[in-house]
Amino acid sequence: MKVNNTSKYDLDGIPPLKEAVPLALQHLLAMIVGNMVPAILIANVVGLNQTQSTMLIQGSMLAAGLATFLQLYPIPLFKGYKIGVRLPLMMGMSYVFLGACISVAAEHGLAALFGAQIAAGVIVFFIGFIIKKIRHIFTAVISGTIIACMGIGLFSTAIKNLAGGEGTELFGNPINFLIGGFVAIIIIMINKFGKGLVKNSSILIGIVVGYAVSLAAGIIDFSAVQGAAFISLPTPVAFGLEFKPELIVMFTIIYIIGIVDMMGATTIVTMGAMDRAVTDEELSSIVLGNSISSIISSVFSALPTGVFSQNTVIVSMNKVISRYVIALGAAVLLLAGVSPYLGAIMTTIPNCVIGGATIVVFSSIAMSGFSIIGSDGFTEENNLIAGVSIAVSIGVSTFPQVLNQFPDIVQTIVGNSYIVSGAVIAILLQTVFKLKLFSKDEIAASKEKIG
Repeated sequence: MKVNNTSKYDLDGIPPLKEAVPLALQHLLAMIVGNMVPAILIANVVGLNQTQSTMLIQGSMLAAGLATFLQLYPIPLFKGYKIGVRLPLMMGMSYVFLGACISVAAEHGLAALFGAQIAAGVIVFFIGFIIKKIRHIFTAVISGTIIACMGIGLFSTAIKNLAGGEGTELFGNPINFLIGGFVAIIIIMINKFGKGLVKNSSILIGIVVGYAVSLAAGIIDFSAVQGAAFISLPTPVAFGLEFKPELIVMFTIIYIIGIVDMMGATTIVTMGAMDRAVTDEELSSIVLGNSISSIISSVFSALPTGVFSQNTVIVSMNKVISRYVIALGAAVLLLAGVSPYLGAIMTTIPNCVIGGATIVVFSSIAMSGFSIIGSDGFTEENNLIAGVSIAVSIGVSTFPQVLNQFPDIVQTIVGNSYIVSGAVIAILLQTVFKLKLFSKDEIAASKEKIG
Protein backbone atom coordinates (compact mmCIF):
# COMPACT_ATOMS: atom_id res chain seq x y z
CA MET A 1 0.00 0.00 0.00
CA LYS A 2 1.44 3.38 -1.03
CA VAL A 3 1.96 5.86 1.81
CA ASN A 4 1.25 9.49 0.92
CA ASN A 5 4.14 11.89 1.36
CA THR A 6 2.88 14.60 3.73
CA SER A 7 6.26 16.15 4.61
CA LYS A 8 6.46 19.89 4.11
CA TYR A 9 10.25 19.47 4.00
CA ASP A 10 10.11 17.48 0.75
CA LEU A 11 9.71 18.91 -2.75
CA ASP A 12 6.93 16.44 -3.53
CA GLY A 13 5.39 16.52 -0.08
CA ILE A 14 1.69 17.41 0.26
CA PRO A 15 1.19 18.47 3.89
CA PRO A 16 -2.34 18.68 5.35
CA LEU A 17 -4.21 21.93 4.69
CA LYS A 18 -4.00 23.01 8.34
CA GLU A 19 -0.22 23.23 7.84
CA ALA A 20 -0.09 24.18 4.17
CA VAL A 21 -2.55 27.09 4.18
CA PRO A 22 -0.78 29.24 6.84
CA LEU A 23 2.57 28.60 5.13
CA ALA A 24 1.12 29.52 1.72
CA LEU A 25 -0.50 32.64 3.20
CA GLN A 26 2.89 33.70 4.54
CA HIS A 27 4.37 33.53 1.04
CA LEU A 28 1.40 35.33 -0.49
CA LEU A 29 1.45 38.21 2.01
CA ALA A 30 5.21 38.60 1.60
CA MET A 31 4.98 39.29 -2.15
CA ILE A 32 1.50 40.38 -3.22
CA VAL A 33 2.01 44.10 -2.61
CA GLY A 34 5.44 44.07 -4.25
CA ASN A 35 3.90 42.30 -7.22
CA MET A 36 1.30 44.99 -7.87
CA VAL A 37 3.44 48.08 -7.19
CA PRO A 38 5.23 48.10 -10.60
CA ALA A 39 1.85 48.18 -12.39
CA ILE A 40 0.72 51.13 -10.25
CA LEU A 41 3.97 53.04 -10.85
CA ILE A 42 3.83 52.54 -14.63
CA ALA A 43 0.14 53.46 -14.77
CA ASN A 44 0.91 56.69 -12.90
CA VAL A 45 3.78 57.62 -15.21
CA VAL A 46 1.80 56.99 -18.39
CA GLY A 47 -1.34 58.62 -17.02
CA LEU A 48 -3.69 55.67 -17.48
CA ASN A 49 -7.29 55.87 -16.35
CA GLN A 50 -8.40 53.64 -13.49
CA THR A 51 -9.86 50.97 -15.76
CA GLN A 52 -6.56 50.68 -17.64
CA SER A 53 -4.61 50.71 -14.37
CA THR A 54 -6.78 47.87 -13.11
CA MET A 55 -5.91 45.92 -16.26
CA LEU A 56 -2.18 46.25 -15.52
CA ILE A 57 -2.62 45.04 -11.95
CA GLN A 58 -4.83 42.15 -13.07
CA GLY A 59 -2.22 41.09 -15.63
CA SER A 60 0.54 41.23 -13.00
CA MET A 61 -1.32 38.89 -10.69
CA LEU A 62 -2.21 36.42 -13.45
CA ALA A 63 1.36 36.39 -14.80
CA ALA A 64 2.87 35.86 -11.34
CA GLY A 65 0.62 32.86 -10.72
CA LEU A 66 1.37 31.29 -14.11
CA ALA A 67 5.13 31.93 -13.75
CA THR A 68 5.17 30.31 -10.31
CA PHE A 69 3.33 27.18 -11.48
CA LEU A 70 5.72 26.87 -14.43
CA GLN A 71 8.76 26.88 -12.13
CA LEU A 72 7.11 24.48 -9.68
CA TYR A 73 5.89 22.00 -12.30
CA PRO A 74 8.19 22.33 -15.34
CA ILE A 75 7.66 21.12 -18.90
CA PRO A 76 10.38 18.66 -20.05
CA LEU A 77 12.23 19.47 -23.27
CA PHE A 78 15.28 17.43 -24.32
CA LYS A 79 18.73 16.45 -22.99
CA GLY A 80 17.72 17.33 -19.45
CA TYR A 81 16.50 20.83 -20.30
CA LYS A 82 13.15 21.90 -18.86
CA ILE A 83 10.90 24.94 -19.11
CA GLY A 84 10.94 25.58 -15.38
CA VAL A 85 13.21 24.27 -12.67
CA ARG A 86 11.12 22.21 -10.15
CA LEU A 87 12.18 24.29 -7.16
CA PRO A 88 10.03 26.07 -4.52
CA LEU A 89 10.21 29.55 -6.09
CA MET A 90 7.55 32.24 -5.84
CA MET A 91 7.62 34.32 -9.02
CA GLY A 92 6.38 37.84 -9.67
CA MET A 93 7.11 41.14 -11.42
CA SER A 94 10.87 41.65 -11.66
CA TYR A 95 12.19 44.92 -10.22
CA VAL A 96 15.29 44.55 -12.40
CA PHE A 97 13.16 45.86 -15.28
CA LEU A 98 11.21 48.51 -13.38
CA GLY A 99 13.39 51.54 -14.04
CA ALA A 100 13.72 50.82 -17.75
CA CYS A 101 10.00 50.05 -18.05
CA ILE A 102 9.06 53.35 -16.44
CA SER A 103 11.42 55.29 -18.75
CA VAL A 104 10.33 53.46 -21.91
CA ALA A 105 6.63 53.67 -21.07
CA ALA A 106 6.90 57.43 -20.50
CA GLU A 107 8.97 58.12 -23.64
CA HIS A 108 7.86 55.49 -26.16
CA GLY A 109 4.47 54.27 -24.90
CA LEU A 110 3.13 50.92 -23.70
CA ALA A 111 2.95 49.31 -27.16
CA ALA A 112 6.70 49.76 -27.62
CA LEU A 113 7.35 48.62 -24.05
CA PHE A 114 5.47 45.33 -24.30
CA GLY A 115 6.70 44.68 -27.84
CA ALA A 116 10.32 44.99 -26.70
CA GLN A 117 9.69 42.75 -23.70
CA ILE A 118 8.21 40.01 -25.89
CA ALA A 119 10.91 40.13 -28.60
CA ALA A 120 13.74 40.19 -26.05
CA GLY A 121 12.09 37.32 -24.15
CA VAL A 122 12.21 35.18 -27.30
CA ILE A 123 15.92 35.96 -27.78
CA VAL A 124 16.79 35.18 -24.16
CA PHE A 125 14.91 31.88 -24.35
CA PHE A 126 17.62 30.60 -26.72
CA ILE A 127 20.36 32.18 -24.59
CA GLY A 128 19.05 29.98 -21.78
CA PHE A 129 20.59 26.93 -23.45
CA ILE A 130 24.11 28.41 -23.24
CA ILE A 131 23.83 30.46 -20.04
CA LYS A 132 26.50 28.44 -18.25
CA LYS A 133 29.08 29.83 -20.68
CA ILE A 134 28.57 33.39 -19.40
CA ARG A 135 27.79 32.60 -15.77
CA HIS A 136 31.39 33.24 -14.66
CA ILE A 137 31.23 36.89 -15.75
CA PHE A 138 28.79 37.81 -13.00
CA THR A 139 31.03 37.82 -9.93
CA ALA A 140 29.93 39.13 -6.52
CA VAL A 141 31.13 42.66 -7.29
CA ILE A 142 29.29 42.71 -10.64
CA SER A 143 26.09 41.29 -9.16
CA GLY A 144 26.24 43.63 -6.16
CA THR A 145 26.88 46.67 -8.33
CA ILE A 146 23.93 45.85 -10.59
CA ILE A 147 21.57 45.42 -7.63
CA ALA A 148 22.84 48.62 -5.98
CA CYS A 149 22.25 50.54 -9.24
CA MET A 150 18.75 49.07 -9.41
CA GLY A 151 17.83 50.27 -5.91
CA ILE A 152 19.45 53.71 -6.11
CA GLY A 153 18.02 54.40 -9.56
CA LEU A 154 14.49 53.88 -8.22
CA PHE A 155 14.83 56.39 -5.37
CA SER A 156 13.49 59.29 -7.46
CA THR A 157 10.39 57.23 -8.36
CA ALA A 158 9.71 56.52 -4.68
CA ILE A 159 10.15 60.17 -3.70
CA LYS A 160 7.81 61.42 -6.44
CA ASN A 161 5.14 59.03 -5.19
CA LEU A 162 5.83 59.99 -1.59
CA ALA A 163 5.06 63.58 -2.63
CA GLY A 164 1.71 62.48 -4.02
CA GLY A 165 2.52 61.51 -7.60
CA GLU A 166 3.97 63.86 -10.18
CA GLY A 167 1.28 65.81 -12.03
CA THR A 168 -1.47 65.28 -9.44
CA GLU A 169 -3.32 68.08 -7.67
CA LEU A 170 -1.88 67.18 -4.27
CA PHE A 171 1.73 66.81 -5.48
CA GLY A 172 4.06 68.23 -2.83
CA ASN A 173 1.31 68.69 -0.26
CA PRO A 174 2.71 68.10 3.27
CA ILE A 175 -0.08 65.62 4.03
CA ASN A 176 1.47 63.22 1.51
CA PHE A 177 4.82 63.30 3.29
CA LEU A 178 3.14 62.82 6.67
CA ILE A 179 1.14 59.77 5.55
CA GLY A 180 3.95 58.27 3.44
CA GLY A 181 6.50 58.86 6.19
CA PHE A 182 4.17 57.20 8.69
CA VAL A 183 3.89 54.16 6.41
CA ALA A 184 7.69 53.94 6.09
CA ILE A 185 8.16 54.17 9.88
CA ILE A 186 5.62 51.38 10.47
CA ILE A 187 7.37 49.09 7.98
CA ILE A 188 10.77 49.84 9.52
CA MET A 189 9.55 49.23 13.07
CA ILE A 190 7.85 45.95 12.15
CA ASN A 191 11.02 44.77 10.42
CA LYS A 192 13.00 45.70 13.52
CA PHE A 193 10.76 44.23 16.21
CA GLY A 194 8.31 41.92 14.40
CA LYS A 195 8.66 38.17 14.06
CA GLY A 196 7.42 35.41 11.78
CA LEU A 197 4.33 36.14 9.71
CA VAL A 198 4.03 39.70 11.06
CA LYS A 199 7.56 40.58 9.97
CA ASN A 200 7.11 38.97 6.56
CA SER A 201 3.93 41.01 6.09
CA SER A 202 5.47 44.34 7.12
CA ILE A 203 4.89 46.04 3.75
CA LEU A 204 1.29 44.85 3.59
CA ILE A 205 0.60 46.01 7.16
CA GLY A 206 2.22 49.39 6.48
CA ILE A 207 0.10 49.92 3.38
CA VAL A 208 -3.12 48.84 5.16
CA VAL A 209 -2.47 51.29 8.01
CA GLY A 210 -1.55 54.04 5.53
CA TYR A 211 -4.72 53.32 3.58
CA ALA A 212 -6.81 53.67 6.74
CA VAL A 213 -5.18 57.01 7.56
CA SER A 214 -5.70 58.20 3.97
CA LEU A 215 -9.36 57.18 4.21
CA ALA A 216 -9.76 59.25 7.36
CA ALA A 217 -8.03 62.17 5.60
CA GLY A 218 -10.48 61.91 2.69
CA ILE A 219 -7.92 61.54 -0.09
CA ILE A 220 -9.11 58.20 -1.55
CA ASP A 221 -11.11 58.02 -4.77
CA PHE A 222 -13.43 54.99 -5.03
CA SER A 223 -14.82 55.74 -8.49
CA ALA A 224 -12.79 52.89 -10.07
CA VAL A 225 -14.49 50.27 -7.89
CA GLN A 226 -18.00 51.23 -8.93
CA GLY A 227 -19.19 48.90 -11.66
CA ALA A 228 -15.99 46.79 -11.71
CA ALA A 229 -16.71 43.14 -12.57
CA PHE A 230 -15.93 40.47 -9.99
CA ILE A 231 -14.72 37.98 -12.60
CA SER A 232 -13.35 38.75 -16.05
CA LEU A 233 -10.39 37.49 -18.03
CA PRO A 234 -7.76 40.16 -18.78
CA THR A 235 -7.52 41.30 -22.40
CA PRO A 236 -4.39 40.12 -24.26
CA VAL A 237 -2.32 42.81 -26.03
CA ALA A 238 -4.72 45.47 -24.77
CA PHE A 239 -2.32 48.33 -25.56
CA GLY A 240 -1.02 47.00 -28.88
CA LEU A 241 2.53 45.98 -29.79
CA GLU A 242 5.35 47.92 -31.41
CA PHE A 243 8.82 46.53 -32.05
CA LYS A 244 11.70 49.01 -31.89
CA PRO A 245 15.15 47.45 -32.45
CA GLU A 246 16.98 49.68 -29.96
CA LEU A 247 14.49 48.84 -27.21
CA ILE A 248 14.71 45.13 -28.00
CA VAL A 249 18.50 45.28 -27.62
CA MET A 250 18.16 47.12 -24.31
CA PHE A 251 15.66 44.64 -22.89
CA THR A 252 17.73 41.68 -24.06
CA ILE A 253 20.64 43.04 -22.03
CA ILE A 254 18.38 43.58 -19.01
CA TYR A 255 17.00 40.03 -19.32
CA ILE A 256 20.57 38.73 -19.15
CA ILE A 257 21.27 40.96 -16.15
CA GLY A 258 18.05 39.68 -14.59
CA ILE A 259 19.50 36.18 -14.71
CA VAL A 260 22.03 37.34 -12.10
CA ASP A 261 19.20 38.40 -9.80
CA MET A 262 17.40 35.07 -10.28
CA MET A 263 20.61 33.12 -9.74
CA GLY A 264 21.23 34.92 -6.44
CA ALA A 265 17.66 34.49 -5.23
CA THR A 266 17.56 30.80 -6.16
CA THR A 267 20.88 30.19 -4.43
CA ILE A 268 19.28 31.38 -1.19
CA VAL A 269 16.79 28.52 -1.51
CA THR A 270 19.19 25.78 -2.57
CA MET A 271 21.93 26.71 -0.09
CA GLY A 272 19.64 27.60 2.79
CA ALA A 273 17.10 24.79 2.54
CA MET A 274 18.80 22.11 0.42
CA ASP A 275 22.50 22.54 1.32
CA ARG A 276 23.76 22.83 -2.24
CA ALA A 277 24.46 25.37 -4.97
CA VAL A 278 22.34 25.98 -8.06
CA THR A 279 23.51 23.75 -10.92
CA ASP A 280 24.09 24.93 -14.49
CA GLU A 281 21.19 22.77 -15.66
CA GLU A 282 18.87 24.33 -13.08
CA LEU A 283 19.95 27.84 -14.05
CA SER A 284 19.22 27.08 -17.69
CA SER A 285 15.80 25.68 -16.76
CA ILE A 286 14.98 28.77 -14.68
CA VAL A 287 15.91 31.03 -17.59
CA LEU A 288 13.92 28.98 -20.11
CA GLY A 289 10.86 28.98 -17.88
CA ASN A 290 11.17 32.64 -16.98
CA SER A 291 11.53 33.63 -20.65
CA ILE A 292 8.25 31.92 -21.49
CA SER A 293 6.43 33.36 -18.46
CA SER A 294 7.83 36.84 -19.23
CA ILE A 295 6.48 36.64 -22.78
CA ILE A 296 3.07 35.61 -21.42
CA SER A 297 3.28 38.38 -18.83
CA SER A 298 3.99 40.95 -21.54
CA VAL A 299 1.01 39.74 -23.58
CA PHE A 300 -1.17 40.51 -20.56
CA SER A 301 0.34 44.00 -20.10
CA ALA A 302 2.70 43.27 -17.22
CA LEU A 303 6.43 43.40 -16.55
CA PRO A 304 8.77 40.45 -17.16
CA THR A 305 8.79 37.97 -14.29
CA GLY A 306 11.52 37.04 -11.84
CA VAL A 307 12.15 35.21 -8.55
CA PHE A 308 10.91 37.06 -5.46
CA SER A 309 13.84 37.24 -3.04
CA GLN A 310 11.78 37.73 0.12
CA ASN A 311 10.03 34.42 -0.51
CA THR A 312 13.31 32.60 -1.02
CA VAL A 313 14.43 33.93 2.36
CA ILE A 314 11.29 32.45 3.95
CA VAL A 315 12.06 29.05 2.38
CA SER A 316 15.67 29.28 3.52
CA MET A 317 14.62 30.05 7.08
CA ASN A 318 11.80 27.55 7.63
CA LYS A 319 13.22 24.84 5.30
CA VAL A 320 9.73 24.20 3.89
CA ILE A 321 10.39 23.24 0.26
CA SER A 322 7.05 21.59 -0.55
CA ARG A 323 5.96 22.74 -4.01
CA TYR A 324 2.37 22.20 -2.94
CA VAL A 325 2.65 24.98 -0.35
CA ILE A 326 3.93 27.49 -2.92
CA ALA A 327 1.29 26.33 -5.42
CA LEU A 328 -1.51 27.21 -2.99
CA GLY A 329 -0.24 30.79 -2.89
CA ALA A 330 0.10 30.87 -6.68
CA ALA A 331 -3.50 29.69 -7.02
CA VAL A 332 -4.68 32.78 -5.13
CA LEU A 333 -2.65 34.95 -7.54
CA LEU A 334 -4.43 33.30 -10.47
CA LEU A 335 -7.79 34.07 -8.90
CA ALA A 336 -6.73 37.70 -8.37
CA GLY A 337 -5.70 37.78 -12.01
CA VAL A 338 -9.25 37.16 -13.19
CA SER A 339 -10.88 39.63 -10.77
CA PRO A 340 -11.01 43.24 -12.02
CA TYR A 341 -12.80 44.15 -8.78
CA LEU A 342 -9.72 43.31 -6.72
CA GLY A 343 -7.51 45.19 -9.16
CA ALA A 344 -9.80 48.23 -8.95
CA ILE A 345 -9.50 48.26 -5.16
CA MET A 346 -5.71 48.24 -5.50
CA THR A 347 -5.80 51.33 -7.74
CA THR A 348 -7.40 53.33 -4.92
CA ILE A 349 -4.23 53.13 -2.81
CA PRO A 350 -2.88 56.73 -2.67
CA ASN A 351 0.50 57.48 -4.27
CA CYS A 352 1.92 58.71 -0.97
CA VAL A 353 1.23 55.31 0.65
CA ILE A 354 2.95 53.53 -2.24
CA GLY A 355 5.83 56.02 -1.96
CA GLY A 356 6.30 55.37 1.76
CA ALA A 357 6.44 51.62 1.16
CA THR A 358 8.72 51.76 -1.88
CA ILE A 359 11.25 54.09 -0.28
CA VAL A 360 11.88 51.28 2.23
CA VAL A 361 11.85 48.54 -0.42
CA PHE A 362 14.16 50.35 -2.84
CA SER A 363 16.63 51.31 -0.10
CA SER A 364 16.70 47.66 1.01
CA ILE A 365 17.47 46.60 -2.57
CA ALA A 366 20.34 49.11 -2.78
CA MET A 367 21.83 48.05 0.56
CA SER A 368 21.58 44.35 -0.35
CA GLY A 369 23.69 45.20 -3.40
CA PHE A 370 26.38 46.71 -1.19
CA SER A 371 26.21 43.65 1.06
CA ILE A 372 26.87 41.39 -1.94
CA ILE A 373 29.84 43.55 -2.94
CA GLY A 374 31.13 43.31 0.64
CA SER A 375 30.86 39.52 0.60
CA ASP A 376 33.85 39.54 -1.74
CA GLY A 377 35.60 42.16 0.38
CA PHE A 378 35.70 45.93 -0.03
CA THR A 379 39.09 45.80 -1.72
CA GLU A 380 40.51 48.76 -3.63
CA GLU A 381 39.69 46.98 -6.90
CA ASN A 382 36.10 46.20 -5.91
CA ASN A 383 35.57 49.73 -4.58
CA LEU A 384 36.72 51.21 -7.89
CA ILE A 385 34.56 48.88 -9.97
CA ALA A 386 31.44 49.49 -7.88
CA GLY A 387 32.02 53.20 -7.21
CA VAL A 388 32.74 54.25 -10.79
CA SER A 389 29.96 52.07 -12.22
CA ILE A 390 27.33 53.39 -9.82
CA ALA A 391 28.47 56.99 -10.33
CA VAL A 392 28.25 56.74 -14.12
CA SER A 393 24.96 54.82 -13.98
CA ILE A 394 23.12 57.23 -11.72
CA GLY A 395 24.75 60.30 -13.26
CA VAL A 396 23.72 59.41 -16.81
CA SER A 397 20.20 58.32 -15.86
CA THR A 398 19.70 61.56 -13.90
CA PHE A 399 20.86 63.73 -16.79
CA PRO A 400 20.50 61.66 -20.01
CA GLN A 401 20.95 64.81 -22.13
CA VAL A 402 24.71 64.23 -21.91
CA LEU A 403 24.21 61.54 -24.57
CA ASN A 404 22.41 63.81 -27.05
CA GLN A 405 25.31 63.71 -29.53
CA PHE A 406 25.52 59.92 -29.49
CA PRO A 407 23.55 57.66 -31.87
CA ASP A 408 19.91 57.12 -30.94
CA ILE A 409 20.50 53.47 -30.07
CA VAL A 410 23.14 54.46 -27.48
CA GLN A 411 20.85 57.11 -26.01
CA THR A 412 18.03 54.61 -25.69
CA ILE A 413 19.99 51.66 -24.30
CA VAL A 414 22.19 53.61 -21.88
CA GLY A 415 20.03 56.63 -21.12
CA ASN A 416 16.85 54.67 -20.39
CA SER A 417 18.43 52.12 -18.07
CA TYR A 418 20.80 52.81 -15.21
CA ILE A 419 21.13 49.02 -14.80
CA VAL A 420 22.52 48.57 -18.32
CA SER A 421 25.00 51.44 -18.02
CA GLY A 422 26.13 50.28 -14.57
CA ALA A 423 26.50 46.67 -15.68
CA VAL A 424 28.46 47.56 -18.83
CA ILE A 425 30.92 49.80 -16.94
CA ALA A 426 31.35 47.23 -14.15
CA ILE A 427 32.04 44.36 -16.56
CA LEU A 428 34.51 46.46 -18.57
CA LEU A 429 36.40 47.50 -15.43
CA GLN A 430 36.47 43.92 -14.14
CA THR A 431 37.89 42.78 -17.48
CA VAL A 432 40.57 45.48 -17.35
CA PHE A 433 41.60 44.53 -13.81
CA LYS A 434 41.88 40.88 -14.82
CA LEU A 435 44.29 41.59 -17.67
CA LYS A 436 47.78 40.38 -16.79
CA LEU A 437 50.78 42.42 -17.90
CA PHE A 438 53.79 40.37 -18.95
CA SER A 439 56.95 40.77 -16.86
CA LYS A 440 60.37 41.41 -18.45
CA ASP A 441 61.39 37.79 -17.82
CA GLU A 442 58.23 36.50 -19.54
CA ILE A 443 58.87 38.76 -22.53
CA ALA A 444 62.49 37.56 -22.74
CA ALA A 445 61.38 33.92 -22.52
CA SER A 446 58.90 34.50 -25.34
CA LYS A 447 61.62 36.04 -27.53
CA GLU A 448 63.84 32.99 -26.96
CA LYS A 449 61.04 30.66 -28.08
CA ILE A 450 60.46 32.73 -31.18
CA GLY A 451 64.17 32.85 -31.91
